This record gives sequence, structure tokens and C-alpha cells, in this order.
Amino acid sequence: MAALGAVGIGAGDLYFLADRSLSLPWAVAFDACERAFGATTVDPVPPGFTDCLAEPTRQRALVLLVAVAVVLGCAAVLLVAVPAVDLWRLRRHRRYTVGAAAQRFAVLCAAEGLTGRDRPRLLIAGPPVRQAFTVGVVGRRPIVVLPVGLALAHRDPRRFDPVVRHELAHVRARDVVWVAAVRALVWLPLPAVAVGGLLEVGVFGPNRTVAGAFLRAGLLATLVAVLSAALLRARERAADRQAARDDQAGALTALLRPDGGGRVRGGPARAALRTVFARHPTPEQRIRSLREPSDRRGGEFTQGVAVGAVTVVSMAAVHELVANAHYPALGWLPRLVDVWVAAVLLVGGLFPSLLRRATTAHRSATAPGWWRPVAGTGLGLFGATLVVAMLPLPGSAGLFLAEGAVAGLVFAAVTGVLGAGAVALCVLVASALADLTRPRTGSWRYAGHATALAVTVAVLWPVPGLPPLWSDPELVRIWLAYDLPDTGWLLLALGLPVLLGVRFLVTVRRADRHHAGSLARRMVDSTRVRVVAVAVLVGAGGAVGQLRFAPPGTLDEAVGDAQARGLLTGLVGVVVLVITAAGSDPGPTSDPGAASPSDPGAGHSPAPGSRGGVADRLGGALLAAVAATLGSALVQYLDAVLAGRSADGSALRLTVGNPLVWLLYLAALVVPVLLLPRAVPRRWVLPTRLVLPTVASIVLTVTVLVLGPGVPGVRVPVPTAGTSSASRAAPDAPTPSARVVPDPPSAAAPTSAVGPSAAGPPPAAGRRLTTAETRVAVDVVRSALPTSWESRPVTAAGNDRIEPTECVPLARDSYLDRLRPGERARAAARYATPRGRLGIASTTVEVGVTSYVGPVGGGVFAAAETARAACRRFVSGGVRFTVGGRPAPALGEQSWRVDYALAVGSGRSRITGATAFVLVRVGHNLVAVSMVVTAQPLDERLLTAVVTTVVGALGPP
Repeated sequence: MAALGAVGIGAGDLYFLADRSLSLPWAVAFDACERAFGATTVDPVPPGFTDCLAEPTRQRALVLLVAVAVVLGCAAVLLVAVPAVDLWRLRRHRRYTVGAAAQRFAVLCAAEGLTGRDRPRLLIAGPPVRQAFTVGVVGRRPIVVLPVGLALAHRDPRRFDPVVRHELAHVRARDVVWVAAVRALVWLPLPAVAVGGLLEVGVFGPNRTVAGAFLRAGLLATLVAVLSAALLRARERAADRQAARDDQAGALTALLRPDGGGRVRGGPARAALRTVFARHPTPEQRIRSLREPSDRRGGEFTQGVAVGAVTVVSMAAVHELVANAHYPALGWLPRLVDVWVAAVLLVGGLFPSLLRRATTAHRSATAPGWWRPVAGTGLGLFGATLVVAMLPLPGSAGLFLAEGAVAGLVFAAVTGVLGAGAVALCVLVASALADLTRPRTGSWRYAGHATALAVTVAVLWPVPGLPPLWSDPELVRIWLAYDLPDTGWLLLALGLPVLLGVRFLVTVRRADRHHAGSLARRMVDSTRVRVVAVAVLVGAGGAVGQLRFAPPGTLDEAVGDAQARGLLTGLVGVVVLVITAAGSDPGPTSDPGAASPSDPGAGHSPAPGSRGGVADRLGGALLAAVAATLGSALVQYLDAVLAGRSADGSALRLTVGNPLVWLLYLAALVVPVLLLPRAVPRRWVLPTRLVLPTVASIVLTVTVLVLGPGVPGVRVPVPTAGTSSASRAAPDAPTPSARVVPDPPSAAAPTSAVGPSAAGPPPAAGRRLTTAETRVAVDVVRSALPTSWESRPVTAAGNDRIEPTECVPLARDSYLDRLRPGERARAAARYATPRGRLGIASTTVEVGVTSYVGPVGGGVFAAAETARAACRRFVSGGVRFTVGGRPAPALGEQSWRVDYALAVGSGRSRITGATAFVLVRVGHNLVAVSMVVTAQPLDERLLTAVVTTVVGALGPP
């Protein structure tokens, strides 16, 4: 559903941008709002900007919702149609009735708990059906198809029963629906993008946007096909393991006939493709899976990659939808929805399987490879984020605002690392839940899912928060140091230590039945508790000592020291996490009967994967780390209260809250590493008597480094007014009450003015100018333009073909060619409105001043008017020009003006614009001003101001 929704949003956004009747008003409003409220690359969302765009973006969100509904509707049709076609094909085969086989089939269904409406139907088909399979329409009972030869062997339980149990395992897992959904997900991306981009290609032909959308859709379809094939192969192996119960593994193995590794036509490349896209494992792989039931390497890693990739694509799509649906809440609502969507997909896609594996590991004492789903998820998140960031295509361009490969790599790394850390913490939740009573039913199951969801939300919170601030590293530091710790959603992560604490209490109650001594005595004897106590004493002692013996002198020093102490307190917990996870003492609840003879104080050292294995030990170690960090922070806060320093809520947040935030993200980085194979030894690396001195030495070293030289980038000064991105509005931005769209020009008669103006006799400005003086006259125009306008390079006119040919003199300004032999000096300048993120609506002004040896004659203006009269409309470079005229400004000795109405495309995809070209002669000098506007009216007042300023600058120095 999430992937299909993402495909629908991408296709809908592509259609919205291609349909100019929808996208042009939105783009014009977007550019106008950017100019009106001073949006810049540093501050792309100034105050008032989101309110300005509320209505235009709401229409875009409606288009996206319709596209999602259409794609989901098509998927539903495929979900029903594909199995229906399969059933129709089965009707062409001859059917048989074998009563005894049907009775045995019913017995096996009852044994699997498939009765009533859950019981599948049986169909015995003749040739060419040679293999058993399951098919069915969604909402109806599936059909198990057996070849007639297998049905006749119903009296042989070693041949008939394993095959039927295999198919019934597919029925119980609802693999039939999964296969149909996978087909819809593989087939829909490219057609959906094709429909969305059909209008764009039909009007403007193939372009980069459509090509990029097709490329990404193709990559998504290929990725889904590969991952789905791998998951289907994993489901086949799971069905084999389910069918191999009750000592049936040998019988099922005997039925599998290895293909002998026959050669595939086409060479190794085709064989590799066949392996990657195969939906069924080879007989050798199925036999190996039956012989090694705990080997689930391929499925776990592949499942993690698939869930991670779908999570990022869905995050980007949902971000686009939410941002457009309620644009005034752009600063907080999309980020909140992004994180929760990611958490729901990660937990929903992975946690049930993690819980099943943890429960199986506790019951069977097997050693699950927890690193595989963790690494797979991190890899899927990294790859998908990199693609989304580097290809900001319609439907996903708002989440990761990457500018360059470095930013894309950084965002991908952050997303991948934090996602892997979140899944690793979910592993600890699953392991703790599996150790509790009846974890798969009742309130414990809901508590486990809620805890995993809460931890994932907290860990992933920085993912959508960093990209908008990436352009300013100082803002990133401020956000991490001040805004992130103040986020209330991070408090959800406290659910993990609470669950671990509950598990600790339950385990204590179990251990009380086997221990004669008191709990307090056992805790005193526990190495883990001693490690926590030593770490708290050393870490808190160093932090308190800094306050007592080196008090800060300024506010910035006080804040910087507090930030350093917060990092130190978090690192104390990390040291305890690593040390206690590497130790063999699971705490004060271990079974004394299993104590090591050589190390009585070390406690029980269970085998990895059994109760007390790696994940369980990490859970206990994390609880010890939280205790160490919290204990050290409370000691510092108590010292502040006793010393009479500030002890209000802000001090409590800074002293206790910030260290817990440090511990959360440091644990998210460390726990995945500790889940790697052989990363955690079975016993203490050092003798038990050296553990406490080692812990004290490490914590003391960390204290000296953090509080002494310090960690670069940790001490962030208090932000001053104007530091935040919200306060960085452009200096020339008008007030929110300013008009967004300029006033339309007055309706004057479209005629050109030729002849002397009413300005009187030629002034002294008509003298010949030097090159430097023409440059000064051109540069003066800057004072008539808004300060937000940008200077652009002056480029030569293009050589596009002009039709009809009688318009060439007007379009090429050929009437000015007669003046070029007497040219003495020339200067030109070009200015334009700031480049917005869309760049649809724009205004460009180009000014040129040319000084000649002799006075500029009126014949040039007569030739210009003749060229204008000979041309009514022409086409150049795909743009249609309609020639018109408006009164020229009464300036200089003589002035002339020509106007063009521009249009490209047709129908709903039509883009319009306007151009005004003004010539003014003043003695030996000629002023040429051109104003080009796109998707907005031409500003007559600005044009008059520009021409007047340039002509006025031609006076005597």
C-alpha cells in the first residue's frame, strides 16, 4: 500500500506539472510569493510565505490524492483480475476426482487449523500440470491445485503429505494475496508514470523531467521485482520448513530433485538474471534450508532492504502530499507525519518477524543473526535516500533538498545509520518481549509494538529536520544543540528502558525461586551493578569538580560547559553499555547453579542465542547504561540544588534531559555494531578483578578529554536574534500586505510614437560619450530596480530560424545596422528577478547605451517603424510572437517602442509572456531598453522608470 501510494503521488505530481492549466497558476503564485516575502536560498520559507501559497498548493494536493486513488484502484483491479485469469486458464485443463485424496486433504487441513471458510478448496488437474501450486481470488477461498499423479499417491504419506502441507503453509501465510500484490506493484509504476507524463510528452516532446521520472519508475519497478522475488523465495523456504514438521523433512528432501546445475542458455549473465528474478529457490537451496532450519539469511537481509527502500519512498511521497495539503503548517506538520510514517512502516514491516525470531531463539536456544535485518534495513534506507536526494523528481522533491552529491551522501548516511540504529533497538524490544510471559498475546504484544514504535520515532526524528538547514552549518549546530533536545517526541524513547525495567523485575521474581540470598546482596555482588556505580562516581565527580574548581565566567562559557557535561554524561552510559555487554554477568538475577567455577562472581555465561544471549545481554546492558547516565545526571542536578545554583525546569532539562538525548543517539550508533557476529565476547575480556579499574580508567580518560580540550563542535553558543532561519528575511522584502501580482498595464492604444517628443530641444546630454561614461550610464539603472534583482551576463541574440522571412528585420533589429560604422562606445547590462525554485514567472530588463561619432538621425526610427508595419506575427525557436505597439515615453529627441505578445504551447499547456522594446535617441547617443516578462503582466511603471533613469544619466558629468 505504501509503495503504491508513493507511485500514485509521483504520477499525480507529474501530471499536475505537465497540465499547464493547473501548474502555471500555481507556479506564478509561487514565484510571486517568493518575491513578495523575500525568499532566498538561505531562508527559503520566510514568514508569510506559507500563508501566501495555502490555496494554490491545496489544489495540487487534491490532484495527488486523486492520482493515489486511481493507482490503488488499478492495483485492486489487478489483485482480482490476475488470479481470475489464472483460474480461467485452469478451466482448460481436465479435472479429476479422487475421493480418498480429498479425504486425506481434509484431514491435513484440519491438522493445520484450516476449517470452515479458512479451508482451501482442492482441484486435481491433469497434464500438463506437473507441480502443485495454490491460486485464488482475493476475498474467496484459495484453491490448492495438485497434479493427478500426486493425488493418486495419497496412500503414501511421505509423498502426498509434505507437498500438501507445503501448499497449506502458503494458505496460512496468505502468500496468494502477496503474490498478486507483488505483480501489481511491479506492473504499475511505469504505466502510471506514462499516463502522468503523457500530456507533457504530447505537447513538448520528451524532456529531462519525464525521462527522469521514467528512470526512477523503472528503477523502482526493477528493485521491487528483485526484492519481491527474493521475498517469494524466502516464503517458499518458510513453507518448506512449515511442511517439514513432525519428522517430514527427510520425506520432503527426497521429493526435491536437484537440477544438477544445468547450463543456462545465454551464458553467465543470463544465469545471474535468472537467479535474481527467480520466484522459486533451486532444489539445492530448498534442501539446504530443510537441513538447516535456522538459516534464514537471505530472507532477513532482503526483507530489511525492501522495508527500508519502501520506507524512504513513502516518506518522500507523503511529505509532498502533506506539505501541499496544508502549506501554512510546512514548518512542522510534514516533519511529524514523515517520522511517524517511517516508524509505522519500519515497525510494521520488521517487528513481527523480529518478535517471532526472538521467541524461537528463546525456545530452541538457537543463535539468530540479528545483524542481517539491521544491515539490510540500513542499506535499503541509504540507497533509497540517495536516489531520492539525487533525483528530486515530481512527487518526492520536498523531503531531501540536496544540492550536490555531498549533501545527498550525507542525508543518505544519516538516514541509513539512524534507521539501522532504530531497528537494532527494536531487536532489544523483541528480545525483552520474548522473555516475558506470553509475549504474542494480550497486553504484552501491544506494549512491545508501542515501545518499538516510540523508539523508532525518537531515533528517526532528525531525518526530516536536517535537510532544510543544510545550507547553513551554523543553523544545523544550533538545531542539534537546542531544538532537538527540546523536542517532546524524544520522550517516547523512555518506553524502552521502562520495558527493560519491567523485564528486569519479572526476571527477578523468577530468580527469587532459585536464590536463597536477598536481592540486595545479589545486586551488591553483581559485577554489572558495580560497573554502573564506578562509572557514576567517576563521571559525576569530574562534572561536579569542573563546576566547583573552574566555574564559567560568561553565559556562553556556562552554556558550553553544560553542553560538554551533557556529552560526558551520555558517554558514561555508552562506556557502561559496551563494558557490560561484553561481560558474561547478566545481572543480579542469574542462576547460581550455572556460575563459572573459575569466576564465581561473574555469574552465568549462557550460549549465544539462548536465554541470556547477545540481544538479551544488550538489553540488560542498555538498562545499565540508562541507569549510569541517569544516575550521573541526577548527582549533578543534586549538586546544583545544594550549591544554590539554578534548579528550575530549564536546569533539569539541561542537566538530565540532554544527557539522555546523547545516550539515545549514541546507543543507536553502538548497538548495531554490538549485534555484529562475534562483536560481543561470551566472557569478560579481562579478569573480573580488573573490570572495575578498567571502567574507572576509561571514564576518567573520557572525562578529561571532554571537559578539557573538548570535542569539536559540541560547544554551541547561545543563538542571538536573527540567527534562526525564520528571522532571515531578505532586506528588500515588502511587508505581508504588499501586492503579490503587479498592477496590469493601462489599456492604451497599441500604436507606436514616431517623431519629436515633447521634451524640447536636445540637451547637453547629446554629446559623444566615452566607454567609461556609457558604462556609468548603464549602471545607473540599478537604482531604478528593486534591490532583490540580480545581475545577469549579457548574451548575444540567438540564430533561431524566423518565419516568415519578412519579419527578420524586426526580429533581428536590422534597422540599426546602418549605425554600426559610426559606433564610438557601447555598454550594456542585464538584470532579472531572483531565480526562484520554480523559475516559471520572471522579469528581465536589458539596457544598452551606444555613443556614435555623429548624431543619430531620425531615419533609423523610420526604418524601425517600416519593419514593424511589415510584420504582424512570427515564430522563432518554437515561441510565437504577435507584434503590437504602445505609446513610447516622451523622452529625448525621439523615441520609439514595439511590443510583442509571447506564447508557447497550446490549450491548457500554453505559456504566455510579453516583451517591450524602447529606443530613445539623444544627440550622438542611442538608448535601447528591453523588458521581457513570463507568466505575468508587464510592469509599465517599472519600464518607464528604467528608461527615464538611463536617459537622465546621459547629462553632463
